[in-house]
Amino acid sequence: MEMFMNKQEHDDFRRALRRQVSTKVEFFVHGDIENASAVDISETGIQFVTDEPVKVRMRLELDGKTREFVARMVWARKSAENDSMSYGLEFIPDNDQCVF
Repeated sequence: MEMFMNKQEHDDFRRALRRQVSTKVEFFVHGDIENASAVDISETGIQFVTDEPVKVRMRLELDGKTREFVARMVWARKSAENDSMSYGLEFIPDNDQCVF
């Protein structure tokens, strides 16, 4: 597989070009019960490890069309300014890109 590296903002290297979008995303975490191993726990949270990335189904509008995808979570980050979260997800390809 050929990789394309692009230097973007914040010296971020990516395999694919990104485009800015502003659209609502509907998502739900795969409904199966998954197993994980706890690493540590406190009064405010838990860290756990899974054999596979957490899978998410999502629906969003792109170029005037509703598109549906399955993706795996690859990172999560809490904002330094407020309690919002940012998530990075990698699309899981399938033949027609539609999973619903």
